[in-house]
Amino acid sequence: MTSSAPRALAVELHPASPTHWAATYYPMVATPAGRWADVTWVLHQHLLPTTSGPLAPARWLEASSPDPGHPCYGRHRGWGQALAAGYTAALAAHDAETIEDPLSGDQVQQLREATTVVPAGQLAEWVLHDLQEDTLKAHP
Repeated sequence: MTSSAPRALAVELHPASPTHWAATYYPMVATPAGRWADVTWVLHQHLLPTTSGPLAPARWLEASSPDPGHPCYGRHRGWGQALAAGYTAALAAHDAETIEDPLSGDQVQQLREATTVVPAGQLAEWVLHDLQEDTLKAHP
């Protein structure tokens, strides 16, 4: 499993409170089944103010630019500036954490066994909630 497009990130948008949504950034990985979001590696998360009526329970997009006017933010123009800033922060976190040295065969196998990937938009809310709780418990 490899990063499929190192400059492309999966972004999940979901309600965090009645007045805010959360944007969570994940790396995209290439698998035999296609490009998926690696939801085990949260690169960045920030809140967005609710700008209109209720939206769908969760939305996914593929961010690929620090430009808030980029078409990847087209369906979320009101949040374009914040999403682009989050993209820049998430990409910096990705670049800082990416291993420069090649992995050994054992390390690659361990990474595959420890990584969970899902196609964007296919993850049930309760599973994501469980993963978020585990992440919060692991990083008090």
